[in-house]
Amino acid sequence: MTTQDEVPQFSLDLFSLKGRVAVVTGGSDGIGRMIAHGFVDAGASVVIAARTQEKIDSVVDEIEAKGGQVLGVSTDVTDITSVAHMRDAALERFGQIDILMNVVGGSQGPTFSRGKLLELDKSDFMEAFNINVGSVFVCCHEIVPHMLKRGKGVVINMSSIGARDYRMPEPIMSVYNMTKAAVMHLTRNMAKEWEPSVRVNCINAGHFLTPRRVRTETPERRAKSLAEIQVGRFGTPADIAAAAVYIASDAGAFFNASYLDLNGGT
Repeated sequence: MTTQDEVPQFSLDLFSLKGRVAVVTGGSDGIGRMIAHGFVDAGASVVIAARTQEKIDSVVDEIEAKGGQVLGVSTDVTDITSVAHMRDAALERFGQIDILMNVVGGSQGPTFSRGKLLELDKSDFMEAFNINVGSVFVCCHEIVPHMLKRGKGVVINMSSIGARDYRMPEPIMSVYNMTKAAVMHLTRNMAKEWEPSVRVNCINAGHFLTPRRVRTETPERRAKSLAEIQVGRFGTPADIAAAAVYIASDAGAFFNASYLDLNGGT
């Protein structure tokens, strides 16, 4: 806990993550991959926790090529045993975990679909919550006790502006938006339970041009989304990486139990 007399004065050094270790779930692709690079560029060592070993190896090679310290661990972030194995590997390699960035999530996956409520079955509903909310709980359950023991740490969860903005949801996004609203509420409760040692916040992403969106969205739908963004462009993974570095660093030391809308003015 930082006392009033210990509050640092402004300096660009506040944005440094030198000497810190960050776990990034979903860090092998898209937004997670860019966040991993951002943390490394800010001085942190990074643990990539993702499913596909080939993709993990690719980002590990990228980070090592520029001199960064990185560990890749194949992880099912919805499974406590798998996450505990990843945590232990991280502690064995680096000795500490200072930052947990929960990126894993989505509106559809290999075991669930998105659609109108009456078009989905119970397995779709439950699996969406398992991946988008359960993964946050599991990773925090296994990593935050280490932070509390050390008396410091930062957790950042990924949510969506669809979690709280009635203008954003399409009918097929109802369950996804419910899961992201749950992440927002979970974030506030985590921050309250773990104060003052561990700061917990979330980033609410707006329209981002992710690889999945490029693959699956029609040009017409993409044009409609673009017209809603006041800055005139889609968000990029680099935008989220910049926000994550701010929140994780001492520059964001007074940012807690809150959310950052990253939406380009949607």
